[in-house]
Amino acid sequence: MIERLDENGTRVADGLRRRVADHGVGDIFSVSGRPCWSFLNIAVSGPYTEWDIRTYLLQEMFERRILMLGTHTMSYAHTDDDIDRLLRAYDEILPAVRDAVAGETLKKDLRCEPLKPLFRVR
Repeated sequence: MIERLDENGTRVADGLRRRVADHGVGDIFSVSGRPCWSFLNIAVSGPYTEWDIRTYLLQEMFERRILMLGTHTMSYAHTDDDIDRLLRAYDEILPAVRDAVAGETLKKDLRCEPLKPLFRVR
């Protein structure tokens, strides 16, 4: 069972890393963590905070019926089809983020107020 979690998690993380590179968004996104729990890290880019970009990413994932918060917590229930669907969504969303940041239209494309951090360092 643990091997399957590692295999699926590695497939997600490696697939996402490839897509970040292929879509030219390495200045905005990076991937870290372990195979069974990986993180999509978001950097400040252009006039946008990580929270602006995260809000757009989540908006687009939710529209595709993928519930996530920027992490990939693998479970034994995830199938190959689930992983394929997630990676296809990234193939659609990452270029959209790149174009919205470059064209400075990201906030205009949001359908809600950008998220704000719950906790702040003083």
